[in-house]
Amino acid sequence: MRPKKVAIIGAGPSGLVTAKTLLHNFPHGTFSPIIFDTRYDIGGLWPYHSTGAPRSPGDVSGKLDPYMPTNLSRFTVAFSDLSWESVFGSSNVPMFPQARQVGLYLEAYRKRYIPETSIKLGHRVLKTVRTVGPGSETGWEVSFSDNDGRKCEQEEVHQDQVQVEKFDLLVVASGYFARPYIPKIPGLEKLAGRVFHSSQLQKSKGILLDDDKLLTTGNVAIIGGSMSGVEAVSAIALHQSSYLHDENTYQDKAKHKVHHIHSRSFWTIPTYLPHETSKDQVSFLPLDLAMYDLSRRPPGPIDYALGLVSEEKATKTNEYFASLLGPEYEKLGHVHDPTAREKAASWPPWVAIGNDYAEFARSGAIQATMGRAVSVKYDPQTELATITINTANGQTKVLENIAAVVMATGYTPFDALSFLPEDVLSILEYSTEDSFLPLVLDKGGTIRSEVPDLGFVGLYRGPYWGVMEMQARFLGAEWARRDHETPKTEDQRASVRILRHSESITRRSQFPMGDYVGLMEAFARDLEIERRTLSNDDSRSGPVIPARYTYNQGTSSADDLKATSETQLTLDALTSISDEDHPAWKIATAAAVFRALHGTWSFYQKGQVSGQEQKSGTVTFSPRYPSDGFDREYVCHEQLSTGSANRSIFRLLEAAGTANIEIWPAETNSHDRAISKIRSLRLSPLYPKRVDGAYVSGEYMVYGRLFSTTKTPFLSPDHSLDSNCSPEDYDYIFHFSGVSIVSWECNHTHKNHVKDQGETEQSLSQRIIHHR
Repeated sequence: MRPKKVAIIGAGPSGLVTAKTLLHNFPHGTFSPIIFDTRYDIGGLWPYHSTGAPRSPGDVSGKLDPYMPTNLSRFTVAFSDLSWESVFGSSNVPMFPQARQVGLYLEAYRKRYIPETSIKLGHRVLKTVRTVGPGSETGWEVSFSDNDGRKCEQEEVHQDQVQVEKFDLLVVASGYFARPYIPKIPGLEKLAGRVFHSSQLQKSKGILLDDDKLLTTGNVAIIGGSMSGVEAVSAIALHQSSYLHDENTYQDKAKHKVHHIHSRSFWTIPTYLPHETSKDQVSFLPLDLAMYDLSRRPPGPIDYALGLVSEEKATKTNEYFASLLGPEYEKLGHVHDPTAREKAASWPPWVAIGNDYAEFARSGAIQATMGRAVSVKYDPQTELATITINTANGQTKVLENIAAVVMATGYTPFDALSFLPEDVLSILEYSTEDSFLPLVLDKGGTIRSEVPDLGFVGLYRGPYWGVMEMQARFLGAEWARRDHETPKTEDQRASVRILRHSESITRRSQFPMGDYVGLMEAFARDLEIERRTLSNDDSRSGPVIPARYTYNQGTSSADDLKATSETQLTLDALTSISDEDHPAWKIATAAAVFRALHGTWSFYQKGQVSGQEQKSGTVTFSPRYPSDGFDREYVCHEQLSTGSANRSIFRLLEAAGTANIEIWPAETNSHDRAISKIRSLRLSPLYPKRVDGAYVSGEYMVYGRLFSTTKTPFLSPDHSLDSNCSPEDYDYIFHFSGVSIVSWECNHTHKNHVKDQGETEQSLSQRIIHHR
């Protein structure tokens, strides 16, 4: 029997994992897949060929900013049978890879598993036709152009440029993020050249907009909440902060405002969260490893939740975020209409991931308004605009002197479905009225029983890589055994239809198919996949990641061995990061402490030596673009009440094995390592706080010690401490409540040599308290 020919539309992660699964997870010769993609490179949104150089202004290629890190860890942004360690080496794997590194991972995945003959790049699929043969067998005719990939998609293709090829099966893997969406707001069209989609921002550093002068000639408004809104707002706030604090002297200049207009409440979640494994053990973990721990689900089978979110469930989830993040962070980490705080507690929670948003909001660098922009008025004389907002509490608010507008309003998936025939779309209950749920499908958005030869992978809002892999496996399993009827899930169809109702919008979740843990477990049951344990005695613990769900159906032993080896590398890396000596643990602690320093603190300093002067003042940590070789950077400005001031630079390199917080003299960059003195703050594990021997829930401590070096590079090539480093007599204690540092203290013990009495020790204790 000949292999079943499968056309796969899209060479992003979903298309690649589908081709790989059909080729390697079923007996050789079962399937013959071909991937089509308009682009001339693989990866979809993820840039592969980019060297990391900033994109040219106005680039709307659809590729992500090469420097932008993922908002989930490498354990979630991966497939089960390729470890990040195999691609980058065990010592160089970042916890949150940059987009360009994800592109390299996908290219390594392609090279390992998918032959060149199975990919047609630069081929745009124009239309498909579903055919029915004399014996009722079905198939697909795929029309495509092989020389139109670089042209505008709206250009008409001449008939002699069109090719047609027949396939047995068709997979739509063209992605949810087909086209940026910009809603129609009266007057917005008058701001030609001043309206941008958030995907056009170079969020890491460099040129943010076509004309960065727009950021200095007036205020900037970002419209839209959720993930892209928080990312865009934080990027512009960082740009402004870098401009203000990148000079030789600290100046409190008047700065333009960054307005954030969002229509509903949301939580901002840092990338590292405290995770308690017992009353005596707690550590910082990447947010996905903490939030998707199986132990969070109630006993019994883990079911897939799809449908409206009840007030009870929403309240419990909001309470979970509040307890996880702590009361200090909740003040600004939960962004909502202050006049409706109690109501917001029962709304389905929306989440955005960002390390700086809350502190930028606290400092006033971000001014958030909950409501909807209803009109824009442009003044050609001043070249500035005003935006009118209907706020959540029923009032009207006007934002003035707007020089640029960034639309963080997401994407529409409709272009990704435009090549399907109208009769098939009708069966799929296709609707352009709801970009969240354009189709009504069975089995986790994978198939429709009435069209069993058509499958979907990754076509939903916020797809996880593990779910893409499961969807591809499910399709392969269905198509490999066509001796039974394709399953029809009336309950899932009914839930989707209810979610589509306009009156349901306020009670549906941010991601309609967002129950990642439930969806992975449901697919595992359907495919008879046994979840791998992370310990000898407990299979119901640890995070859900793709590597815990492996699948091989009659494949060769060579394929099995290869996949098993890759899976084990990932699982070994996951279990090892709980070790306090593991570099990943040090990175997590340093990153969490560094993030929490952002903002202004008040302090008092008191010496224990009789007659020693007491001091007070403020310390402000202001973010700016990091110097070469570092991941994050602050300008630290210390202002004493006496009028004197001090300035230094705090830097963090998350990729280093030691991941210390380095303290540099003012205005030195990464090329100035051979300077007089660099200090490094080495940190302890995260300890649960106890009062009178009793454990205090949600409160922790991190201890630190200052080290210094002179006139030599501080880190050796393997990122270990240089042998010339020496400890200083400064000890730190950081007091955490959830993810926030509520206070911290520095105890300095210095030695004083008194004539004829030898050397005596005296201490100077300094406590710094966050200014609220």
